[in-house]
Amino acid sequence: MIFRFVLFLFSYGICVISVSNLLLFLNYRTLGYSWRAVIFYILGTPELYLMICSLAVLFILIFDLFPSRFPFS
Repeated sequence: MIFRFVLFLFSYGICVISVSNLLLFLNYRTLGYSWRAVIFYILGTPELYLMICSLAVLFILIFDLFPSRFPFS
């Protein structure tokens, strides 16, 4: 139970940090870069993949796709 809670907090923190970094990358638009260049830059950053992985872990933890204990133990 405590492992799932700690994993939730860790995934949530990673998700918040990566989403805030991705939003900061949109400031390149104000420097004169095109939307296409900004989107391709965001697609190549590790923050996007960290966000996707942390959202997947959060989805698994919230919707209880893995039981916290086995039924016959």
